Amino acid sequence: MSKSELEKILTESLNELESSGDIVISTTTPNVVIDKLVQAVSNVYPITLTELELSAVKNAVHVTYSGFKLDDWDFQTHIGLTKDELAVVFKKLGNSV
Repeated sequence: MSKSELEKILTESLNELESSGDIVISTTTPNVVIDKLVQAVSNVYPITLTELELSAVKNAVHVTYSGFKLDDWDFQTHIGLTKDELAVVFKKLGNSV
């Protein structure tokens, strides 16, 4: 899930809670509340990948599943990220390289 998707879901949920009378949002800048919630979620669930990162993960799984062998020189062409960039994504997923 991307950060923008998480922000959208949290915004909709807060609006529903406010509409139903379960909470009252008394700030004129609700984005501050959303940003705090996104940060809190990211601290315990740090899988907020960009579209490009998610696409690279899907490509890597597909290449691995299909048994296709990648040379270093064409890694980025097939995966969409360099090995160093994919290492950052791997760390976001809770793994280290």
